[in-house]
Amino acid sequence: MAAGPNKPRRTPKVAGRSTSRVELSANATAKLAQQAKDEYETPTAVASGVERKRQRADAEKAAVERKRAVTDVEPGVNNTSGTYRLAAILAAAAVVVGVIATILAFHPGAEVSDNRAFVDQGETDRVLSAARDGACSPFTFDYRKLDAWTSNFESKLTGEALDVIRKYAKTSKELAVQTQSASDCRVDVVGLSDLTATRAVVLTDMIVSTTKAGAIDQSAMPHVRLTLVRDPANGDDNWLISNIEAL
Repeated sequence: MAAGPNKPRRTPKVAGRSTSRVELSANATAKLAQQAKDEYETPTAVASGVERKRQRADAEKAAVERKRAVTDVEPGVNNTSGTYRLAAILAAAAVVVGVIATILAFHPGAEVSDNRAFVDQGETDRVLSAARDGACSPFTFDYRKLDAWTSNFESKLTGEALDVIRKYAKTSKELAVQTQSASDCRVDVVGLSDLTATRAVVLTDMIVSTTKAGAIDQSAMPHVRLTLVRDPANGDDNWLISNIEAL
């Protein structure tokens, strides 16, 4: 029997061989890619961690230096932080003293240490009471009761203030009778700005209204500075108004 033509030899099929070879190739490629990625990213992550630690250390160092600068109260040749802090304390104290000086010593040149306004509350009350009673004494009159007017201001005024009122009292009485004038005065606001053992300065707002023949004539609201004095060494302990100055 004649031999048939030679047939090419086929590679025997093995179940799953081709598929396994492809899957193995894909897995290997993925592993190699992941390994390369890990090798590439690992140095970066390490470097970032080191950088973060360095930045944190720098921040802590800067914070310590700032704290040391604030708490250091002994200024050196090249360190003025202590000087600035001391200057701030002195400035704050100066503000407090300035406020006290403004309240207790309104007029320029007053010495805070000599001013007893509102420190000696008893004497402060006496001065303010005398100011309220005496401030209106020259401006409160009735043409029918001029003797009472004279007696009133004579007991409340002294010095220059009394001299001025006395100087014009006669003329004022004559005009009051001729025009049938009367005047009413009241103290609206009063405040003590300076007080020593024998002298006080009071600021006051007054309301003065006058009438003629029973009809309203005019009204004024003068802002006045009163100077009061007393002379306890000579037995005069009452506060009297020695000067009346319109502001």
